[in-house]
Amino acid sequence: MRAAFLSLLAAFLVMFIVNFPRILDAQAIAQRQHVLEIAAENRFYCEKWGMKSATREHTQCTLDLQEVRARVEQHVSEDLAWW
Repeated sequence: MRAAFLSLLAAFLVMFIVNFPRILDAQAIAQRQHVLEIAAENRFYCEKWGMKSATREHTQCTLDLQEVRARVEQHVSEDLAWW
């Protein structure tokens, strides 16, 4: 029984070690995708509100949206801390 458990544990560790780089790659890809989606959202809203891309106003709009996003994430994080 103990030998079977140790064998299973060893197999799990080997699988984890083998797949760990893939896990890190998947996280990096997801993070890059998230950043691109946020940038596209920012661009969409700033242009929707009449600020053409590559202007000072558009840049300021993007910075403002990033600030709003950061505050919302902070509030969510604080709310989750209570759970």
